[in-house]
Amino acid sequence: MKILIIAAHPDDEVLGCGATAARFAREGHTVIPVIVCENASVRYEPQMQNYLEECAKKSAQILGISEPVFLGMPDQKLDTFSALEMAQTLEKVLKEVNPEIIFTHHGGDINKDHQVVFEATLVAARPTPTNRVRTIFTYETVSSTEWATSDYYARFNPNTFYDVSSTLKLKLKAFAEYTSEVREHPHPRSIEGLELKAKNWGAQVGMQAAEAFQLVRTLV
Repeated sequence: MKILIIAAHPDDEVLGCGATAARFAREGHTVIPVIVCENASVRYEPQMQNYLEECAKKSAQILGISEPVFLGMPDQKLDTFSALEMAQTLEKVLKEVNPEIIFTHHGGDINKDHQVVFEATLVAARPTPTNRVRTIFTYETVSSTEWATSDYYARFNPNTFYDVSSTLKLKLKAFAEYTSEVREHPHPRSIEGLELKAKNWGAQVGMQAAEAFQLVRTLV
């Protein structure tokens, strides 16, 4: 199968489903990450864009997945584009990759870029006779999804769990490549925090470690 990971920023692809991506790659599937934003202009100097792209490439190598596709759209400004522009941008990617499965951000997230990517993905992957996408999952982006209060945002309510007991270490190693993004424990984006998150999801479903997803749609 061809599996597409649509992420707003460099590191989201690892945080959201890095261990599952590595598992799919081990099973012989093609996994392609698409990173929509450059993620440097708001928080860093412009030259950091190249650095973050190199981090993404190294992370992909560790996970055993394809080299990322970088769309280079402006960080934290996706809401300045029309819904049509965003959907058409992702439609072009889907036509080129032709995936059967998509993983992307959960819509109930405090990060506006994540929300926009989620909405554009649903439009681009709508179930038409010519669209090959069969399944769409949303993932949790730690220190963003869980910080959205359910009083104002849709709650992340996972209903699909992938056993990543054998690939969790690859996820942690891949995220460690993003040296500018790793935080000290007990921050959720610490290496320890990510490991605890996976083990906690796993404990809820009888696995040593798991990544959790909310199924949007599957066609069988």
